[in-house]
Amino acid sequence: MNIRAKLTLRFSVIVASILILFSVAVYWLSSIYRREEFYTRLESRAITTGRLIVKVSEVDMNLLRIIDQNSIHALFEEQVLVFDADGKLIYNGLDDYGISYTAKLINDIRERGKIEYTENDREVVGIRYTEANANLVIISSAYDRYGRSKLKNLGQVLIAGLVSGIGIILLSGRIFAQQALRPLARMNNEITKISAGSLNQRVAEGENNDEIAQLAQNFNLMLERLEAAFAIQQQFVTNASHELRNPLAAITSQLQATLSKPRSSEEYQEVLKSVFDDTRTLVELTNGLLVLAQSGIENQRNFFQPVRVDEAVFSAQTELAKNFPHYHFQIGYSELPDDDNALKIMGIEQLLKTAFLNFMDNACKFSPDHSVQIMVSFPSPHTIEICFGDRGPGIPAKARGKIFDPFFRVTDTPSSVKGHGIGLSLCHRIVQLHGGSIRLDTAPGKGTRFFVSFPTYV
Repeated sequence: MNIRAKLTLRFSVIVASILILFSVAVYWLSSIYRREEFYTRLESRAITTGRLIVKVSEVDMNLLRIIDQNSIHALFEEQVLVFDADGKLIYNGLDDYGISYTAKLINDIRERGKIEYTENDREVVGIRYTEANANLVIISSAYDRYGRSKLKNLGQVLIAGLVSGIGIILLSGRIFAQQALRPLARMNNEITKISAGSLNQRVAEGENNDEIAQLAQNFNLMLERLEAAFAIQQQFVTNASHELRNPLAAITSQLQATLSKPRSSEEYQEVLKSVFDDTRTLVELTNGLLVLAQSGIENQRNFFQPVRVDEAVFSAQTELAKNFPHYHFQIGYSELPDDDNALKIMGIEQLLKTAFLNFMDNACKFSPDHSVQIMVSFPSPHTIEICFGDRGPGIPAKARGKIFDPFFRVTDTPSSVKGHGIGLSLCHRIVQLHGGSIRLDTAPGKGTRFFVSFPTYV
């Protein structure tokens, strides 16, 4: 069952239930009112008969019966019974419609003062009449033909109204559901036209600010993120395939040339060294690509633990110094905090170490003396900042906005500086994953400084 049918059904059931409850309540209250009103009329007739018997001595029982039968206020099939103080029947209005009574009933009426009940569709009222020192019990009974007829007509009108009302409810419910779901149907038609090749399309958001408009806005935001992700993925795959192809092609060509004819042991060694260098380049590139992909996984936040930043910096410096003994490191603190927690952030130590290692490696590559200046500072009570500075040529203005793009390299980078354009992109992703930010300070001929800030653990 689709949503339109469900809305129509639920709307119809709710409104029809309310209509049925209202009709039942109207009929039930009308029935109670009819019965109470008829009891009042029977009591009035009983009191009138009692007064005639007690106060008008000239009226005998036969005359009183004639008066009751010909009164304009007489009720249909009305019968009045009057009992004296000894429980003896002294007056019977009609003989055709007998009222069943017992001595116990008469005593109950005398004790309670008034009793109302129904017997064989006839309403019955029994009262104790004590006016003018009389001690009578009067039972008045009749059939409410007029009231029951009105109640029956009311029931027929309510049933007809229910049947026609439910039909109107179903029709209006269908129209209501169709109008309510029209924006969703339009949005659905627009969504079906969007494919992987047309992520630049957007669904109409409308002029309202309701839930459907918010859904369209959120869907358009998701399309924007998907479009950006697809573009990055396409660029990443293109650049990665290009970067991987170069060392593989170099290895293949060298091996083909070497195997084309016999070589001396010295020549084989030279070729093996060259292949080894290309293989190491390929391994570094592959590892960089894997770490770059890993740094973009948001669920890594589930594995965050408190990490001391300066220890990650020293660990990265130690590892880099083993591979490049000619690198020089200058590490300092703007101040030493009283609380060690000021040096801690929430994160993954291995990823932070990778980012710091890349910042240091870049600085050492571009500095003429292969040195990097590292300064740990605290610009605010809940922020720790690490500055990585070099004495290199600086970054041209036109390239500053692209240095964090994967595989991007400045065109005038010296040939002696090896790299694949992955390091800074990887650093940027790792810092973002840890809720940090990177600020760049560079000028041609004056070196480059990267300021990396993180929120502290406390």
